Amino acid sequence: MVLSKFSDAEVFQVAQELPAAPRLLVELGQLIRHPDTDSTEITALLRQDPSLVSRLIRMANSAVYARAEPAGSIEEALACIGFHEVHRLVGVVAAHQLSGERLEPYGIDAGRLRQNSLFVAVLMEEFARYAGEDSRSCYTVGLLRSLGKMALGRLADPDAPLVPFRASGELALDTWEQRSWGTTNCEIAERILLHWRLPHDTVVAIRHHYHPGRLHNPIIHLLNLAAGAAEHRCFGLPGEENFWQFLPDNFAKAGLTARDLQTAGERAQRTFQRLHSVVG
Repeated sequence: MVLSKFSDAEVFQVAQELPAAPRLLVELGQLIRHPDTDSTEITALLRQDPSLVSRLIRMANSAVYARAEPAGSIEEALACIGFHEVHRLVGVVAAHQLSGERLEPYGIDAGRLRQNSLFVAVLMEEFARYAGEDSRSCYTVGLLRSLGKMALGRLADPDAPLVPFRASGELALDTWEQRSWGTTNCEIAERILLHWRLPHDTVVAIRHHYHPGRLHNPIIHLLNLAAGAAEHRCFGLPGEENFWQFLPDNFAKAGLTARDLQTAGERAQRTFQRLHSVVG
């Protein structure tokens, strides 16, 4: 049975109920893009979530950053590690907040979802250097590309029977989603992130990254390649295996070469391991 598509009111209500860090990650990225933004504005935004501030201070005091004196406030942490690294760490917290439990319909456990989100994010950040895209927007869209899966889990009627993907017999994840909910995780993520005012050209990458086809937005193709690279490094998610296109046309539209992907993947692996160790 196919359910009707969810209304904007329903989707935005679920977005409101999600943990704060994902939304703050989007807003932080927008703030940092403006050259006249100062630390006062950054700290005011972060203080909207006291638990996030506490985690950021704790992470800034980890051995990774080798501080002589521990930071006692978010201002000191920001001064120590800088805007760009704080943006990364907010992403790390967002990944943990959004993957607090197993997504049963998808057969995805929390640990795998966190790994996939973070690795795709840091690889998108690396890709941005080659493709001339904004690194923070690319990091954000990589980290939040599976946001729609968490939202669908909350939108679904708990009293309506749902056959999990692996038991459904469907080969394509988005076909199973369409038949189960009348929409897909990529469509839901797009609606939420546009509501949160992530730039349109970045958000549409999530909507179309399963099927980049003849589309010419480079970020769509970058995201397809980044998620595919995560799959190759054993960070893939169930049901997505057949979407990734390591084809010359996809590389050309992304503005990358196969060698770029290899080099960026090695750099992203090191960043991933460092950020993973910060969380502890």
